[in-house]
Amino acid sequence: MNKLDQSVDQHLKAIGASCPRLLFALQESPEAVWGEIMRMESACQAFEKACAGFHHEAADVFEVTVLVGALRAQMCQDGLMDYEEFAAFRQGVAAIQSCVDRLRNSFGRKSPRSNSARSDRHLKTYVFYCSNHLDAGRLAGLGEELGGETVKTIGLPCSGKVDVPYLVKALETGADGVAIVACKKSECRHFEGSARAHKRAEAVEALLEEIGFGKGRMTVVECAKDGAGQACEEIKRFIEQVKNLPPAGVPNAAVKQQECVVA
Repeated sequence: MNKLDQSVDQHLKAIGASCPRLLFALQESPEAVWGEIMRMESACQAFEKACAGFHHEAADVFEVTVLVGALRAQMCQDGLMDYEEFAAFRQGVAAIQSCVDRLRNSFGRKSPRSNSARSDRHLKTYVFYCSNHLDAGRLAGLGEELGGETVKTIGLPCSGKVDVPYLVKALETGADGVAIVACKKSECRHFEGSARAHKRAEAVEALLEEIGFGKGRMTVVECAKDGAGQACEEIKRFIEQVKNLPPAGVPNAAVKQQECVVA
């Protein structure tokens, strides 16, 4: 293992070490949870910086960032957690631990590839989904069903947790399209979560068009109870539509200058 590999592994260990401490902090106080989240975020930022040379791992690196950000967003909500929110927080911590374990194994057996390999890759799609209505198992076979396309799924306690920077970051890390699977607006446990997902997707679409990145790379799929099959079909149709778009570039600095204005 070279020095870069060791640095990446060190930061991953730090993120992973925060997971059990977070679960323990939940039993103590909000202040204890906040302190651990800040340590996890610091390790996550250092991890992203150290991973600059591992272009083929960008999707997994991004997943850690999203999951850690989702925990912060949940802690920012007013009031004490109810039972469902508490369970969702614990699921989020478990997802981070699982992702860290997978990344440590992946970085341990792979070596960096150059950007020239990107021209041979399949279409890549990120799917953020509300774990109240879907689970990873229902989405697992989408890529194979579409002929080997890359479909990266990221489960969140609510579709409204997907902030604009996450959506933009997905495109920056090589996604050709981004889908958000949200509950029906009338069925959303968090009341405005589904509506918030729609608003943010529309804002990012407008932003991408403004900077010349093009439209049609964002969609929100509403999933009714027991409607996982239909949601998967809609995601597949979206991916087929993205195939007809020109190859995606990388959003430039204009995105970073403007994304902060979107609520």
